[in-house]
Amino acid sequence: MGSMGVNKRIFPLLIVGFVVFSLAPTFYELSRAGDLHADRQFELVHNFPTDYNFYLSRIREGLEGRWTVVETYTSEPHRGSLIHEMYLLMGKVGTWVGVPWGRVGDVYHVARVVLAITLVALIAEFCKTSFRKHRSMFWMLLSFLFAMTASSWPKLVEVDGVWPAGNAWQSLAGWRFGGYMAWWSVMDSLQRITFIPHVLAGQALIVFLVMSLTLPTALKSGMYVLMLGVLAFVLGMVFPPGLVFVYAVMGIWVVLSGKRYKQWLVPYGVVVMMSVPALLYLGLMTGMYPWKRLAEVDIIRPLPFDYAEYMKAMGPMLPLGLVGLVVVLISREAAIFPAVAWVIAWAALLGIFAFVPQQSPLRFSEMIPHVPLGVLTGYLFYKMYAVRAMRFIGVLASIVLVGVGLFHMYSSYLWQRDFIDHKIRATLPLVPTGSYVMYPLKDFVAAMGYIQDVSKGQGVVLSETTAGNYIPAYIGNTVYAGHDNTVRFEAKKEMIKEFFAGRMSIDKARTWVEESRITYIFFGPQEREDGGIRNLRDIYPFIEEVYRNNRVIVYTLPSW
Repeated sequence: MGSMGVNKRIFPLLIVGFVVFSLAPTFYELSRAGDLHADRQFELVHNFPTDYNFYLSRIREGLEGRWTVVETYTSEPHRGSLIHEMYLLMGKVGTWVGVPWGRVGDVYHVARVVLAITLVALIAEFCKTSFRKHRSMFWMLLSFLFAMTASSWPKLVEVDGVWPAGNAWQSLAGWRFGGYMAWWSVMDSLQRITFIPHVLAGQALIVFLVMSLTLPTALKSGMYVLMLGVLAFVLGMVFPPGLVFVYAVMGIWVVLSGKRYKQWLVPYGVVVMMSVPALLYLGLMTGMYPWKRLAEVDIIRPLPFDYAEYMKAMGPMLPLGLVGLVVVLISREAAIFPAVAWVIAWAALLGIFAFVPQQSPLRFSEMIPHVPLGVLTGYLFYKMYAVRAMRFIGVLASIVLVGVGLFHMYSSYLWQRDFIDHKIRATLPLVPTGSYVMYPLKDFVAAMGYIQDVSKGQGVVLSETTAGNYIPAYIGNTVYAGHDNTVRFEAKKEMIKEFFAGRMSIDKARTWVEESRITYIFFGPQEREDGGIRNLRDIYPFIEEVYRNNRVIVYTLPSW
């Protein structure tokens, strides 16, 4: 009875344990909040700062009461859409539970935790389902550990400087333990657990749909099939590449079913007909501005993808999983076929989308291939264990794989901790640009607060791109430019620099500001850097100063 109780508790404990471990850098950053420079304001940024603010801007729209999303990072008039609707709905939930106006980030981080627990729990269920036939908790658990700890082939990274006292064991004469494609967070075994909310939601839906769509008994219920169709539609709206991936899994599953393929055609047809409108809607909306910009970015600045580096980043679980895939096919182990279909679909789409400029194959690295590869590796070791002469090798290899994976996760924590320490110390430049990351100036935030108080979120704000990135997230105003999603972002950045450098004539500046519907001008450290101007009104007398602190001046256009 005691053993059964332990077996029932072990997965919930591991699920919570992995999620908490993934949040360790977040806890560390919160613990250092009091160590900031006196002129800096703490903010719990997640992943890439500009995208983090972008997601917060969507959540804020929900808090403000909107039911459709508008693009607050571009000043052109347009109607709302259902693109990124998930974040708007998160804001609605925040309103219902009473989240304060200035705590938008709390909604984001709570969503990360809730969705991470959901995803990891579904991964555990997928692993248990794969080995349920064998009625062995051990193989369920081992495949789950493989899936969760799967990481890059290890490499040593040369680092500058000396490690803090007491951490000498973490380095080897200036070298540090790391992995391949560390720049892509989803490849990091620790960071991916509590990743970006819409990616987590999409991945959770992928796991559930793959499990359900490959279960014959589930598809005998018409209501269940309809539910899967609704969930597939939601997946298409939240994470479009994920729906394309599920279609690929369905197609491969039909092939793997052999003579039984006919039983899948009707339920699969229903799911496709119910979900494909999501892709059609997104295709329609991204054919017009401002939403067209979402498609343009991948063409203008395609995400880099090196297949050789990606294979290295997949680590030892890739070759072991592929061997396991062959063993599964030879053994005709039907319970593991969903993992086989998953891996084949993933590999096929990586190849196909190398030739589709509108979508980088990098996006298909987000189809959590480590999950099926972990199951396939688990099955490989299961077959090895059945051969007495190979048991010791299998046990030893399992321990090494999980141990190395856990060490990778701990190493990731150390890298992230060091990055946080860097942010805590960073003071220059005053405003982060490009690759610089630091906490915002209090004066910077105070000036935005003034605009919020007087504008109530109405009116377009002109600023350089850093303030332009913060303003929609912090105060809800629309900006002239502030994110890659800004229409004509590249051209607008040049216009911004020309204006703040004082190179526009008064008439041209007035006409441009009027045509751009600008009502407030944010003039801080980054804006001054464009031309070294101390007071912008000396150049453009038609503007009026309405707010000033040590670092920022806010102007408006009173005659309008």
